[in-house]
Amino acid sequence: MGFSTPSYALTDLFARVDRGDLQLPDFQRDYSWDVDRIRTLIVTVLRGFPVGVLMALDTRGEQMRFRPRPLSGAPDTGRDPGLLLLDGQQRLTSLYHCLRGDGYVDTVDFRNKRVRRKFYVDVAKAIESPVMPDEAVFAVDEHGEVKSHFGPKIPGGIQDLETALSAGCVPVSMLLGDDGASLLFDLADLAGDGARENAKRFHAQVGRQIVTYDIPMIRLDRETAKGGVGSIFAQANSAGLQMDVFDLLTAVFATDENTATEFSLRDDWVRTERRLRQHPALDGIGRTEFLTAVSLLVTARKGKAVGHRENILNLTREEYIPAAEEIRTGFEEAAEFLRQRCILSVDQVPYTAQLVPLAVILTLLSEQELANSISWDRLNQWFWSGILGELYGSPAVIARSGRDTDQVTAWIRDTGGDTTEPKTVRDTVFHESRLLSAGPDTGVWKGIFALLMGRGARDWRTGEQFDRWTFDELGCNFHQIFPDRWCHERGIDPVLAHSVLNRTPMGDRTQVVIGDTPPSRYLPRVQSKSLMNDAEFDAMLATHLLRAEYLHSSNAEAFFADRREKLLAMVEEAIGKPVVRDVDEEDLTGGLDGPDAFVDSVATR
Repeated sequence: MGFSTPSYALTDLFARVDRGDLQLPDFQRDYSWDVDRIRTLIVTVLRGFPVGVLMALDTRGEQMRFRPRPLSGAPDTGRDPGLLLLDGQQRLTSLYHCLRGDGYVDTVDFRNKRVRRKFYVDVAKAIESPVMPDEAVFAVDEHGEVKSHFGPKIPGGIQDLETALSAGCVPVSMLLGDDGASLLFDLADLAGDGARENAKRFHAQVGRQIVTYDIPMIRLDRETAKGGVGSIFAQANSAGLQMDVFDLLTAVFATDENTATEFSLRDDWVRTERRLRQHPALDGIGRTEFLTAVSLLVTARKGKAVGHRENILNLTREEYIPAAEEIRTGFEEAAEFLRQRCILSVDQVPYTAQLVPLAVILTLLSEQELANSISWDRLNQWFWSGILGELYGSPAVIARSGRDTDQVTAWIRDTGGDTTEPKTVRDTVFHESRLLSAGPDTGVWKGIFALLMGRGARDWRTGEQFDRWTFDELGCNFHQIFPDRWCHERGIDPVLAHSVLNRTPMGDRTQVVIGDTPPSRYLPRVQSKSLMNDAEFDAMLATHLLRAEYLHSSNAEAFFADRREKLLAMVEEAIGKPVVRDVDEEDLTGGLDGPDAFVDSVATR
């Protein structure tokens, strides 16, 4: 067995895919990258950075030992390929769709919702620093609406090429083609003052690089045994250890000759971790998250909060040491903030990524600035907007964290009301149908659980309020109200039975009593084991936003309709704006965020 390591231009690779010369072996998994991973890949290519190595088996002149199939979206030519791609399917398929043709790719967002996206580059943003900023590349949907939270504001969206160019943006799909250079001349004519110079610099920094961009390939000889191919494929697709930003910063600090005193970043992290682990809700905060918070704090005080990898590596020891101590305290304050909202463990935290800007914001704000109800109302609105708007679930949250650090801090400080609402608050949209599709791993599910407890939900047997002191003692979980089996036997739509509408905080001793029986059967048993009379027991149910009469009569239809309205009102209060009503009563799987919009939703489990 032998191999060679040629490099291929992107246009060469795409041509091989189109004519069927480069295909996949049938044992390869399907294309599965989400929109954020695709966008990150495009940014890497446009920066001229390497995207790794492809691996393929040379099959020219050989009998096919593996059944071939084309890449997702590529034409099926019916011919045998000369190369079978063993490693790099996700990368090559993403580039194949985004850098050619109409540029659209069918993918999923971070919530696993089916989406169709096309990518553009904001030319002015792309050239504002020597390394193209991550947020220079943004996505639009099939209607031209900008979907990346850091994308430019384009009234009416991008409806055609002229609209894009007038806004100073170019489609990624056209940069590699023959029209790429002329496209920039058109932009110079349409985009107004400074556009010509921007186009010139963009061509020099980005345009030329992508045209000459090559990807290396390990090309296995055709004599490679079939068993050897399987072993190589498994090895190529196994995860290896990589240096993270903590390791790199450790090396940077170790080689800093400008500081006389010794300092170990690893020892400092041991001290940090010891303090963080005193708070179970912070168990998701690791070394990278902590360094991101330090970077956001240091740069916020310089005028603009940023926390990308390169910003962390630009930290000096003199900046890091005092900022790290402040951020340790900031995370402890964030943990207290969570406890007050009945988010007590890492499993209950909707988005660990949101805790990073939360800790920084609490560090930046003084006690005096937080000593009024308006400040806390605004911090709460931002917090719940990020959760219920599901804006911190995406991997691309660093830009949002920086923007929120600056904007939320300024908004809270300006009690006079002149400062614009933070973009996260403005961006938040909650669709009614999300109550029917959200599953246990989503921010919406965890957010509803926490909101119900934070509003005063009480234990069904003891009448005690669920809080930091009683949560573990009572064994609280988010339990079903109408059991699955009963719902199935009565023909209750599984979309309702499996939804968050059918969940509420319950202690484990209550759950044992319920079994598979309906509320009309189990409520008398639960009440008999409590010390509450009828009025007190019904008042306890009301703390869960449950209407007692529908439970006592097991009126599931009325219950689900009433609970939906109550939860929607709770969401509206939390995010400070109306929800979007999009549920079709004749088809509960529909709606903009309904079960059918997702590849996998709670209703199908």
